[in-house]
Amino acid sequence: MKDIVFTLEFDDDSANSRANDYLEKGWTLLHVGTKVIDLYNEQAYYNTAYVVGANQEQYDAYKKELEEDKFELI
Repeated sequence: MKDIVFTLEFDDDSANSRANDYLEKGWTLLHVGTKVIDLYNEQAYYNTAYVVGANQEQYDAYKKELEEDKFELI
């Protein structure tokens, strides 16, 4: 894990799918756990949280995808 230079955390309703998308690209699964999303009437509501990590090559590709997405929105 020494080569991990960037991490992403997903904890929304599509977290599992999004984490799997990055795992298919070769990212490393670093952690799976629960995260408190809301407290209502003293009742805690949790989502599953996924943390994935990228090496430098994967991170560079990720940044390039972000730039391409910005241009598509214009």
